Amino acid sequence: MSKLSDRLDGAVTSEMPGAWSFLPYEEERETPRRELQFLRAVHALVIPVVDVAAIAGAVLVSYFITQALLTGGYVETILGGGVGALEAGVLWIGLGSTPLWLLVFQYFGVYSREMRRLSISTFDELPQTIGAAAVGAWLMFSLLLLANRGALSGRALWLFVAVAWAMLMMMIPLGRASVRIGFSFRNPFRTSTLVVGAGEVGRSLVGRLGRHKEYGLRVVGFLDTSYMEEEPDEEEQKGALQLLGRPSELRTIVDRYGISRVLIAFSRTPHPQMLDIIHQCQEMKVDVSIVPRFFQALSTRVEIEDIEGLPIMSLPRYARHGWMMRRTKRLMDLAGVTIASILLAPVLLLTALAIRLDSRGPVFYTQERMGKGHKRFRMYKFRSMRADSESQRDEMKELNEVTGPIFKMKDDPRITRVGRVIRRLSIDELPQMINVFKGEMSLVGPRPLPVEEAEACQGTADMRHQVQPGITGLWQILGRSDIPYEEMVQLDYLYVTNWTLRWDIKIILRTVIAIVRKRGAY
Repeated sequence: MSKLSDRLDGAVTSEMPGAWSFLPYEEERETPRRELQFLRAVHALVIPVVDVAAIAGAVLVSYFITQALLTGGYVETILGGGVGALEAGVLWIGLGSTPLWLLVFQYFGVYSREMRRLSISTFDELPQTIGAAAVGAWLMFSLLLLANRGALSGRALWLFVAVAWAMLMMMIPLGRASVRIGFSFRNPFRTSTLVVGAGEVGRSLVGRLGRHKEYGLRVVGFLDTSYMEEEPDEEEQKGALQLLGRPSELRTIVDRYGISRVLIAFSRTPHPQMLDIIHQCQEMKVDVSIVPRFFQALSTRVEIEDIEGLPIMSLPRYARHGWMMRRTKRLMDLAGVTIASILLAPVLLLTALAIRLDSRGPVFYTQERMGKGHKRFRMYKFRSMRADSESQRDEMKELNEVTGPIFKMKDDPRITRVGRVIRRLSIDELPQMINVFKGEMSLVGPRPLPVEEAEACQGTADMRHQVQPGITGLWQILGRSDIPYEEMVQLDYLYVTNWTLRWDIKIILRTVIAIVRKRGAY
């Protein structure tokens, strides 16, 4: 009970390197809430400013491209003769239409969602961006027609607007993605966050936020009726989880620590009191996010419906892996590995040479893995360990640093010098393109486990064997070896039951970012 009392009084946090610390945040205690709100307002302007730069750049580049096409006579066969050339006034009107574009994006909810949602994906925004840009193009064309008054051919204006729209389709997503990726490494606008619920789900949520700083949340601590019935184990004590107070102290805690967002994660607080917490947060203009019940079975494809005022979440059916979709995925795999093999040929050759010179043994390491339908196959990797490493595995079982049937060590002594480098850069996985060519693996899917580990997967964990294993997947882009076994099982379940080709493309794009971050690569 003394440990619990210490936590209720705000125990001292851990000073371990890399630990996900909570208190004290002296600078936040001393920062008035109005200053934190000001920083938040500045953050809200970042994406609009990036869009303004993208729009201005697209209009400027499009003007000179269109001018060159018209004066050079390159489009006469399509638009016909007598199109003429653009006047300088067209450029200034195009630049002056920038506020119209911003109003369109605001109407489509881009900027409000930027502040409201925790996770913003530029890839997921593409359909909305295309629609908003199309509306903006129509508005700009109409403005140009009104200002032009017949002095210039409408065909020339259409060409200018079409080129501007095409440029925007590249520059706006690129600009937004660059800013968001930059914030994932260093975010000056991190939001002070309070987690309501100090149980298993709340602690799991905090752990995920600790691994993914790109969400821009800095967890201050917990709010709950009680901490937990059982004593925290050694690992939890190292995490220095702080219970800041009880629900009745919400307003005091929000004001004291400048809380801007509250995450509700299965608190033991009674239901009426939880509703009161939500209402108080809304009154104080504090954003609220809720971890739903049965979250293990939910995905982004869940639809929220209104049944006579009662919200209902409808789950999608299991992802369809029909013949056509399987063929399309297979063609995408073959095209992807063909292009990658050509582009990465020098990297493959240099890696093979470095492995040969660094240590004795073969260049490639092969191991029997379990794939779709529990079929076994030999998976290829660049050898990153000493040649005798497999014989030492049984002796090192007690040093395993991950949960479940998987074996992982952060500082495995069997890894060679070259092996440590290629693991950090994920180059050791590239020979699996051979498995993709052979049809044993896919570019995207659950990671194939060694046979011994795969056979230990039961129940939901065994669903991973319903699809082709992949070189990359949700596990890789969300943290790799830093993710506990239980969370990996949940990610595999979500992938199997919610798979789409669009999701595969998104995972491939995010894999590049994950490699740059090197998170969980060891």
